[in-house]
Amino acid sequence: MRIAFTLGLLAATTALSAFVPGDTQQAPIKTFTPLLKNKTRLNVYESPISVQTSDTTQVGSFVGPSSKNQTMQELTSVAAAYLSKHHGISAKTIKVTDAYTDAATGITHVYARQLTPTGLEVANGLANVNINANGQIISSSNSFAPESSVPKTKRGATGSLVARANSDASLRAAFKSLAGYVKTPVDDSTLDALSIATTTNAVTGDPTITISGLPDSIAEQGMSSAQQALLQKEDGTVVQVWHIALQQSENWWSAHVNSETGAVEAINNWVSHASAESFNVYPRTVDAPDEGSRKIVSSPADATASSKGWVTGGSTTGNNVWAQNNPTGGSKWKTNYRPNATNNVFDFPLDLTKEPSKYVDAAITQLFYTVNTMHDLSYLYGFDEAAGNFQDINHSGQGVGGDYVVAFAQDGSGTNNANFATPPDGQNGVMRMYTWTQTTPNRDGDLEQDIVAHEFTHGISNRLTGGPANSDCLYNGEAGGMGEGWSDMVANLLRIRPGDKRSRDLTMGVYAYGSNIRNYPYSTSLKTNPETYAYLDKSAYQEVHAIGEVWATILYEVLWNLLEANGIADSLFDHDLSKGNSIMLQILLDGMKLQPCNPSFIDARDAIVQAEKNLTGGKNKCAVWKGFAKRGLGVKAASSWFSHTEDYSVPSGC
Repeated sequence: MRIAFTLGLLAATTALSAFVPGDTQQAPIKTFTPLLKNKTRLNVYESPISVQTSDTTQVGSFVGPSSKNQTMQELTSVAAAYLSKHHGISAKTIKVTDAYTDAATGITHVYARQLTPTGLEVANGLANVNINANGQIISSSNSFAPESSVPKTKRGATGSLVARANSDASLRAAFKSLAGYVKTPVDDSTLDALSIATTTNAVTGDPTITISGLPDSIAEQGMSSAQQALLQKEDGTVVQVWHIALQQSENWWSAHVNSETGAVEAINNWVSHASAESFNVYPRTVDAPDEGSRKIVSSPADATASSKGWVTGGSTTGNNVWAQNNPTGGSKWKTNYRPNATNNVFDFPLDLTKEPSKYVDAAITQLFYTVNTMHDLSYLYGFDEAAGNFQDINHSGQGVGGDYVVAFAQDGSGTNNANFATPPDGQNGVMRMYTWTQTTPNRDGDLEQDIVAHEFTHGISNRLTGGPANSDCLYNGEAGGMGEGWSDMVANLLRIRPGDKRSRDLTMGVYAYGSNIRNYPYSTSLKTNPETYAYLDKSAYQEVHAIGEVWATILYEVLWNLLEANGIADSLFDHDLSKGNSIMLQILLDGMKLQPCNPSFIDARDAIVQAEKNLTGGKNKCAVWKGFAKRGLGVKAASSWFSHTEDYSVPSGC
């Protein structure tokens, strides 16, 4: 019998994106965002659009390291001119939050947020514009609010939408509402004693209000932060809100609370529920202990992605990840236990007949190895420093550093699950791996590659969709579900081997849990796995993991079409873009960069189709479309608010 796998706050992939449900978890706290009727789907231009800029085409605000790059400023002016000419958006109402050029494709991705004339942001007024190497627009989307609906304000972001005398009271009321919503209520006496001050965000440079004096049970280090903003509602109105970031031991909330009524208007969770170095581990070709044996792997760091190796200080710490034991389930990590290596040789005993706590050194080492492997692999395919990856030091000078992954092995805050928190670029990603209690002795998820890869991929998809400064782009229903689906798909890609056939079916979490944790195996057989696009209308498929199964099943069809047409690379690390598995991983990540914030299945499909065209000139266009169409996501597939219409057609010529 299958369990419905829904841990905690998993309506979002930026959310505590759990692999499966832990039996020690509380009921889910609903995360949500307004569904905007004015949002445009991804517009893909078969003939790229050229636009002319003028000396006056300057965006309202440009943040991030690339703001000092003259070429990038020119490209953002191109994006602004395009939005002005084709969508009627004034350049002065655009705040560029991220802009970078993908080194592999030559495509520049510009991400922007709507700005009022006085400097306030419309939190869900978002746009992305994708520009080819010739400076032409190849695709775009936007959800900017009509200027007529935006309230007129007299002060900028450092000021208040309410009178100064009432500003603190409004913020206290908003914080009380949020604390109650996330089931960590705060009493009035604590609220009255809080200290509220205006500071500067260390990463973005934006003015930020800090709230201090909170109990540690409510906020990490007793502190939270807030900013004034505007938010579009589903009915088209724009309301004044406080954007509050509240980090707790197991959650990291990003909430928009109405500054007048105290209502929670939108909420997301940034937690989505690895000298010469040698490691005695299950290598990347062995998914779990039931599929092979450990071996000594020497110098596994990729010379491009991790040029200085993985290890610093002779323990499981480095530029990409710090891995440590966490039996109490707390959030502090710097002083937690880690195994020490002799001469950088991490070789520790592993006896699977004993409980996981008896082989913690081997478990931490395996986690350190696998997370580093995922870092290096994704780097080669475009999740690099400019794109917002997880590194302490960004050697290229691009992106924001100081955000290596904090990986907790045998975390004591739960069981039978795993999760990954993805705050914006410049803040540490946090991975929690739990032990599993379905077998005797218990088993350790740290030893199963597909679980670790699934969780790390949440970090990839959240940083790439909407730009690395925005971690709130994958928590609407379909978008959140696709976050789960991408995570399963990347985990599946790691398991494809030369000689595999289309008939190979794949399952998830079998070693740790004892059986498949998904409804069906991933298969190209409609008899083995009947899931199609219209399954999203079923009541049992309203939860993100079930939605994700449908998306990953569709992608599995695309994968096998590419594999049969192009063959299988011996290793994804070869980055051989003539082979099907390498092509698939590349267009998955490229598609994430192209798609809009909170994409639909159709948006993500179109982004992948465009990514394949950008990569190969459309050589595999029909293979990709036939994969989508087989599961009902063909050319004429459509969706409305709560209905999905299947279509099995492909473009003419296919």
